[in-house]
Amino acid sequence: MPSESDLHALALGFFLPREHTAEQDNLLTPSGSDAWDSLYSTNLRCRRGDFSRLGSVKDILLRSDDALIWYAGVNLLACAGGWNEVTDALRYLRVLQDEQRVRYHLAALLGLSCDIRAVPLLVDLYAISTNPHEDRDQTLRELSYLLEPDDGVIFYSRHDEPTPDAVAAQADSIRMSVADGLVGMKVYEGRIFDAISLARRLLAALAAEDAQSERFHRGLLVFEAATGVNCTGLFDEKGRDRRLDAVAALEQFLEDDGARRFVPGQRYFFGHPIRD
Repeated sequence: MPSESDLHALALGFFLPREHTAEQDNLLTPSGSDAWDSLYSTNLRCRRGDFSRLGSVKDILLRSDDALIWYAGVNLLACAGGWNEVTDALRYLRVLQDEQRVRYHLAALLGLSCDIRAVPLLVDLYAISTNPHEDRDQTLRELSYLLEPDDGVIFYSRHDEPTPDAVAAQADSIRMSVADGLVGMKVYEGRIFDAISLARRLLAALAAEDAQSERFHRGLLVFEAATGVNCTGLFDEKGRDRRLDAVAALEQFLEDDGARRFVPGQRYFFGHPIRD
């Protein structure tokens, strides 16, 4: 089993710093009740297109107060799960929603679903959130990542501490405009969800030397989840981008014939279509 410090990388992405493919078959079934062990086992199964154990992640979260476990678990649930899995996890974890830290992660669960149906649920979550610098802030960020192509009025409203009614009105207005341009329910940054288009936008951000924002890091997480392109090595230990490596990885993806299988409006996990 990888070390726990290596497993902590799952809080930021879906790969470990050091992975040994030859050993992965032995890790598909967790050896005990350890949360990291179970998360990594489920991660490996999902990466192979086997989502049968994804539902167990919500039980891991329910039993843990470790922030890194929550980051890793929410990333996996939201990015590998369809809308039914996401809403099932939301209902299951609502028993803990009185806790500010849990509301923060529930916002991420909804935002990472890349689904227009998450918008009213995020608005409802904002209404019961309390801290303008934590759970309320994160809820507005998630609404912005879903609905705004860049940091826009929703994103910057975080500094004004808007009322729930104001957030509801603003989000609903933008949601209706965005929904008119969608085919289906999958959305990211105010556009139909599309891994190829996202890769091009990430390249443009790198060209503009705009790769330090949280929006860029969120886009990279969503891209890695959909495509299985390992983005772990694209940043150094201080979080600074290795620009040439990042550009090469994105360009290689776009030039590969395999990129053509990614259909706009369909979500994927490591290239495997996610059923809704």
